[in-house]
Amino acid sequence: MAIEPIWKTESVVASTPVPRCSTPLASSWTVPSTRSANAAATALYRHVANRDELIQLVVDDVYGELEPSATADPSRWRTAVTRIATDLRAMALRHPWIAPELGQVGLVHIGPNAMRMSSGLLAQFEAAGFPTSEKDQAAGTLTAYVIGIATSGAAYLSAIARSGKTEQEWVADLRPTFDEASRDHPRLRDGNSAQQEVPPQQIRDDACSYGLDRVLGGLAARLDA
Repeated sequence: MAIEPIWKTESVVASTPVPRCSTPLASSWTVPSTRSANAAATALYRHVANRDELIQLVVDDVYGELEPSATADPSRWRTAVTRIATDLRAMALRHPWIAPELGQVGLVHIGPNAMRMSSGLLAQFEAAGFPTSEKDQAAGTLTAYVIGIATSGAAYLSAIARSGKTEQEWVADLRPTFDEASRDHPRLRDGNSAQQEVPPQQIRDDACSYGLDRVLGGLAARLDA
């Protein structure tokens, strides 16, 4: 017998009181036990079989923040894909716990909001001219890059949040230790010195943009091949 997906009944998804967490503690969530004294809490999640299903619901709820472009213009596919990628990364950084969960759930997520985002992304690659046999691979390559860089960025921001410092304070405190550790590694030291006056967030954003441009450049070259 086929397993009924938790998304099949629209009212189930809409009525689920989705928990949110600003720190990567999702791994500690548990679905209330039927033996719990708190029967009201149990009733809230009676249609959720286990933690994995709860995480799927939460992840898809967060995906609802994304608004893929309603149109796909062949002449502007790269701009549209850049916006989708930028919004996906921003979503992960707003909710630092979600990035590792995206990696566990996988690049193909079947919640309605995630499916809407994925479909919108595929529409852009289709408009760009990628054949049916390649548009999924193009979208997967882009998504893998964004999830990867968002995961490292979220872990970095979570570490800063735990320190109780601002990002600027955290970086300033780390710099003397880094300078000492990199004395015998001039390439690392020179790269760090060149960015000392650049705001940390700009460094992160620029690094993401650089990689995104290279990924899209490679995909665009494939179209020209």
